[in-house]
Amino acid sequence: MRKKNVDSSQVPLMKSELVATAFEILMEAYIGSLGRCSSGQKVTITIKSYNRYIKFSGFREYFDICLYKSGDIDIKMRESCHADYLERIYEYKEDRAQQEAFLEKLKDGFAMQIMDVANCSLVDYHSFMDMLHGDWHFKEAYEYFTKLVEGCKV
Repeated sequence: MRKKNVDSSQVPLMKSELVATAFEILMEAYIGSLGRCSSGQKVTITIKSYNRYIKFSGFREYFDICLYKSGDIDIKMRESCHADYLERIYEYKEDRAQQEAFLEKLKDGFAMQIMDVANCSLVDYHSFMDMLHGDWHFKEAYEYFTKLVEGCKV
C-alpha cells in the first residue's frame, strides 16, 4: 500500500487553526496600535471553549471582536445613541485559498483598521456608527473617514 502525497498548501486549515492565527494577527495589531491610543478604554480578552473575544469598552461605547470556534469572525459595536451593529467579517470556508486570502487581508492592514476604530484613533464611535446604517459596512465607513481625515490634514 502506498501513501498518497498530500500538498499541505491545498489542505484547509482547521477551524481552530484559522481562529488562532487570526487572533494572533489581531493581537499584534492591537499591540502596534497602543502608541496611538489616547482613550481611557478597558480591553478584556476572554478565551472560552475555543472561542476568543476581544472586548473594548469605554463610556457607553463597546466594540467586540468575536472569533468563534466555528471559524466565523464577527465585529460588534454598541453605542448609547445607536442600535447595535453586527457584521460578519469572515465566514469559515473549507477552501484554503480563501482562508489564506482572509488572513493576508488581516495582516495587510485590515487588523490595524479594526484597531483604529476599536481604539477610537480614527474617529469617535458615535460618528463611525452614524455611517453604519443602510448599505454601509465597516470597511466602507473606515475608508470614508480615512479620506475625510486626510482631507482635513491638507
